[in-house]
Amino acid sequence: MVVPIAFVAGIILSLIFGSMFVFVKPKQMTIHDKVISVPCRGRRYSTSDEMKYILYGVGNKFSVYDQQLLDYIRSHISQPLMTRPRNLAKQKSDRSQYGQSKLVDRLLSGRRNGFFIECGAYNGEDISNSLFFELKRSWTGLLIEADPNYHRTLLDKNRRAYVINACLSTEKRPATVHLRQEKGLSNIINETLNSRAKGVAVNCFPLNAITAALGISHVDYFSLDVEGPELEILRTVDWTRLRIDVITVEYRIHYGLRPSQPIDKQATLKKLNGLRKLLRDTGLYREVGVLPNVAHAKSLDVVFSHV
Repeated sequence: MVVPIAFVAGIILSLIFGSMFVFVKPKQMTIHDKVISVPCRGRRYSTSDEMKYILYGVGNKFSVYDQQLLDYIRSHISQPLMTRPRNLAKQKSDRSQYGQSKLVDRLLSGRRNGFFIECGAYNGEDISNSLFFELKRSWTGLLIEADPNYHRTLLDKNRRAYVINACLSTEKRPATVHLRQEKGLSNIINETLNSRAKGVAVNCFPLNAITAALGISHVDYFSLDVEGPELEILRTVDWTRLRIDVITVEYRIHYGLRPSQPIDKQATLKKLNGLRKLLRDTGLYREVGVLPNVAHAKSLDVVFSHV
């Protein structure tokens, strides 16, 4: 009987290399009377305590640099698809509302290849303070938008920047809040989910946690426009772990928190002075001015530059 050469070769190879392959039986976990097969993928799941901290800031044994928190944040950050062009509605590069991009560009002497963070990114194009730097100065950065209605739009724009659907926390821990959705003017209704306020639930993370998840410790320009808690957000920043060269912060307050209503001049000036004191007390920043260049009680943004 003639034995095929291929058959003999197969037997020999199986004898030589067979011991190299080991079948690993899936790990089994029993819940009541059910047996669930859990695939071994080299990455563990968060515990219930860790998830309570990641989403709701509950617990004191974790920090904003906890690895499980950073992994969770990183898993919710998208990066642009470089094989697809940007999908911008207009070709105008400077879309900032009151010349924020031009002033920041001048303060940074036309710096190229920088990194921005724009919190309150809206749709990534209209009244964007960061788009100019991406198109004209070859920057990249991070676009943060809390309103989920605009998250899909940001992804469709495919800007050359990271994108996350979240808000910045007003505490040095994560939180979940209610967001009132309004075109370009969405704002936080309440600080936690324990009230009966209506709105969409949004995860909030400390700025330091988000930058740590990205491996970023230096930001060239930070634009902060979140319709309310800007001062509280900046109070959470650990300036020893994050350097920001230029910051523009919206501080104007309207009655009823609606731009269609008159400006609350007293509240506006109180917030402006609070921002001035906070940044001055760091010993790191000087005030450059306000935009537009009108009476401080009527202006919109205040600009700070690292000394």
